[in-house]
Amino acid sequence: MNTLTKRLWKCISYCFPFRKKKPNDNAVEEIEIKQESLEKQPIEANSERETSYEVNSERETTIEANSERETSYEANSERETSYEVNSERETTIEANSERETSYEVNSERETTIEANSERETSYEVNSERETTVEANSEIETSNEVNSERETTVEAKRKRDTTTKAHRKRKAANKSKSTRKTAKKPNVSPERDKLYCDECVSRQKRCFEDQVKTSIAKKKVFWTDFKRSNDFERGLLSRGWVKKIAPTFNAGPKKTVFRDPTYGHKIISRYDIQPNLILTRQRIELHLLKEDQITNHFCRVHATSKSGLCKVLRQWCLSCDANPHTFFPRCYMFSKINEKQAFIDDFTMTAACGILKWVLRTNGKSLQDEVIPSRKEKEEKTAICMSDAKINNHGPARIVPEDIIVTALVACQFHLYDLTHEDEDDIICAGIVDRKHFISDYYQVMHHGAHIQNSDKYVDYCHQLLCKLRRVNPQLDIDGEKNIWISKPRNLSRGRGIRCRNDLKDICSLGREWVVEKYIERPLLVYGTKFDLRQHFLITDWYPLTIWFYKHSFLRFSSQPFTLESLDTATHVCNYAIQKKLKNAPNRHPNLPEENMWHSDEFKEYLCTIGKEQVWDSIIIPGMKKALIHTMKATRENVKYRKNSFDLFGSDFLFGENFQPWLLEIQYKPGITKDTSVMWKIVPPMVEDMLRVVIDYKDDPNCNVGGFELIYKQANYTGNGILSKEKTFRDLKITTISDP
Repeated sequence: MNTLTKRLWKCISYCFPFRKKKPNDNAVEEIEIKQESLEKQPIEANSERETSYEVNSERETTIEANSERETSYEANSERETSYEVNSERETTIEANSERETSYEVNSERETTIEANSERETSYEVNSERETTVEANSEIETSNEVNSERETTVEAKRKRDTTTKAHRKRKAANKSKSTRKTAKKPNVSPERDKLYCDECVSRQKRCFEDQVKTSIAKKKVFWTDFKRSNDFERGLLSRGWVKKIAPTFNAGPKKTVFRDPTYGHKIISRYDIQPNLILTRQRIELHLLKEDQITNHFCRVHATSKSGLCKVLRQWCLSCDANPHTFFPRCYMFSKINEKQAFIDDFTMTAACGILKWVLRTNGKSLQDEVIPSRKEKEEKTAICMSDAKINNHGPARIVPEDIIVTALVACQFHLYDLTHEDEDDIICAGIVDRKHFISDYYQVMHHGAHIQNSDKYVDYCHQLLCKLRRVNPQLDIDGEKNIWISKPRNLSRGRGIRCRNDLKDICSLGREWVVEKYIERPLLVYGTKFDLRQHFLITDWYPLTIWFYKHSFLRFSSQPFTLESLDTATHVCNYAIQKKLKNAPNRHPNLPEENMWHSDEFKEYLCTIGKEQVWDSIIIPGMKKALIHTMKATRENVKYRKNSFDLFGSDFLFGENFQPWLLEIQYKPGITKDTSVMWKIVPPMVEDMLRVVIDYKDDPNCNVGGFELIYKQANYTGNGILSKEKTFRDLKITTISDP
């Protein structure tokens, strides 16, 4: 074995280690056959592959070399048979067979062929074999070239496909790639075709012209409402433009005008002040120009709980109107004398409650003149005593009849104070022992005690209550339980409100509380308490101009009404409170799940109970009267400014006789569309409000939608002096009788 063969063998052994086995004649023959078949397979494959590439100039040489190789392999087989005695050659052939066997599972056949060509070099015995090996090496080189050519052809095919797709895209986007266009806002695919250079420039020019025209016509508005889509929609439809800035008086560097349709923005080059300002925040009036319109008033005291009580009390002293006909009695604990006045009122209400108890227990009412028989009285008394046991008040006790006498004396003195009647008409005289009287009152009302010999005083109680009823318009709503509702002065949305019926508990409240008489006999719908939110608009204070909105909504409690429990969920109908609570399972199925009704639904309910006439004859006139008197009382304290307006929300509760009672007035009430009812009311109300504020100035005969002008001050001199107030008849508006 020459030196070159040894070196090649070392390289092959290093790359492909294997075990040496003893030579075997049969094994050698099998190896030779396998070797010959394995060597023929790549040659035939190469010949077939070379046929596919006839364009190659080297193909003929490869085919000739391939045929020579087959001839050389035949000579090789004969020569190898003659060298069977050579142990080194047999070992080499055995290693070759093992290597070829390992190549059957190897995908890198080209590497194996190359190694085979190197192995064949070791058999260089004669010049023919060397020529064959050289031809083999040329064949392998040709195979590599062919594989590279196949890869190149495939890559070219992919590149051609990619180039065609690229050319199509390039042809479609040729105009877009060669011009500079403005950034497109997010628009629908239908509008995408509008975005070309001319369209964008035309839209910008149109919007710039619109902004210039709106500025010239003083139609620029600014708002800080988070949910002002209804306001913006109505103003934009009227040709107004919105100033986008952090504040209404921001300079040109912070002012932008934005096209609501296409999103184009125009930066202001000079200071532009809005002509209409919509805000929920307080505005310093000295920062505004005279022609700027804003939805803001200063010092509207009636919109606070204590302020409403104060202005109505002061106003009734200077006019003939009586606020007790539409506003429950109220006391402010911030004043020392107010708490003592409340204690006297609580005692007097308890005395009237005793008289009402006597009538109810003995089967008589203020409307019923029939006196029941003794048997009916005994049955009524037995029912009252059994009710005390059912309500877990323990065994019913008997209270002396002195409590009735004390109540009669207290009510007679109260009647004298109201009517200034002579002392000769007083039934009896005496001083009320408040502590002892209140204790016995609690036994009767809270613990179910019975009053001894109450039937003897039925006529006296009836006569006195009838007299009190003529001078006390709140006698029917007081009831017998003497319940009062306490409200924090500076909180809203029903926070902190509680019902109380204990004098000591109520007197323990601090100066920040307001106490108002609770309506114990309210109008119920399917056994559930409700109140009504009524919106109205003030467009001027001098002359006072009030607009009443014809649509309203009812807010229901989530629990059935009862006076046995003073829970907030039963007695406070504010939506901010009720939306957090679950509706009682025993509620009437006709009540709404979202605890809100449109006023139209309430009118339908009145029709079902045969009271459809009370809406137009009692409820609407009563609410208008209450709002007019309240706003007239508030006007004196308002800081006046022309070109101001605002929306107010008033809460009403109704008695059993459908009489409306004003509870509160909200300044800038929430008009969020949280329920389906609010979705019906808010959008049209906002549009109608813009008609009153904007359209009505230019055209007094325009359609104002759902708003009705219910009051306007007449013959205003312009210097704050009122010469005369125009009545409803003078204005030809719905007539409402004065209280």
